[in-house]
Amino acid sequence: MLLLGIILGFGSAFASSLAYLASRRFTVRHAGHETDQPRWRGPLRLMVCSHVTLAVVCGVAYLLLYPRGQAAQPADWGWAITTTVFVALFYLTGNTLVFFALRISDASRIAPILGFKLMLLALMSQFVLGDPLNNQEWLSVALGTAAAVMLGVTGGRLPWPSIVLTLGSCMGFVSSDIFISKMVPAWLPAGLDQADADGGQLVRASVTGMSLVYVWCGSIAVALLPIAKPWKREHWKGSAPYAASWMTAMVCLFSTFALTNIILGNILQSTRGLMSIALGVVVVKLGHHHIERHAPLSVVLQRAVAAAMMVGAIALYVTAKM
Repeated sequence: MLLLGIILGFGSAFASSLAYLASRRFTVRHAGHETDQPRWRGPLRLMVCSHVTLAVVCGVAYLLLYPRGQAAQPADWGWAITTTVFVALFYLTGNTLVFFALRISDASRIAPILGFKLMLLALMSQFVLGDPLNNQEWLSVALGTAAAVMLGVTGGRLPWPSIVLTLGSCMGFVSSDIFISKMVPAWLPAGLDQADADGGQLVRASVTGMSLVYVWCGSIAVALLPIAKPWKREHWKGSAPYAASWMTAMVCLFSTFALTNIILGNILQSTRGLMSIALGVVVVKLGHHHIERHAPLSVVLQRAVAAAMMVGAIALYVTAKM
């Protein structure tokens, strides 16, 4: 199950990178630049449009995938629903802040900074959840975080607003991830512990929880429709690439958390910084300079070093768990 979790973790990182590019594209094209529209409406429109779409898809997925029968019910419905709601609230906060950050800076600059959530998550795991890390695991976290910093600062300093927004999103995502680690076992059938569940049962529980998370997020998005005002067809059509890539990323990520743990899942997902940089180069080569800016060779080499550090962080953590 560890190998499958690692593969899905890389899949989540790649799909996340595509999602951030799609988000950047939307906020550039539909950022509320009309004279009668406030500048914050573009990112809010993306959040609302994409999450209403995701809620519909996930609602159908829940009805199709959730097993029926008393033997398939969770032991504590109240706890299962509570963890799901907290995952949704913290996730939505983090994701909305990312949208605003992407309105200011390129996706290849923002995605690496999200690697800071790894250190925040490790600190909360150590001091809040009572799950201490050993020396090798701490080294892997430090190495992965240093790589994320290098990926973020190469090519010039980021504007302070985008840094603050991105760090705020990290806190939202970390809090959401912690509740995901509680939510997945909560959706296992009564009498089945996480340690005794097989890979299929864990993935089903994670997808069940994820589906309900996005139903909650969609409910909040519907309430924000009068504020976001996404009344044009192009708003919904423009948000579709983000919604599709983000859904793929989340299915992979939730399954990775279920099959491994939230620390390793976040280390694997941190490789999205490198993937975002590579995709940024492709976007520039295709001539889309309004989405990504050209990076000189020296910056590419610095980012290659940071990429090697990220791979080393993953290897250190995996070997510590074997």
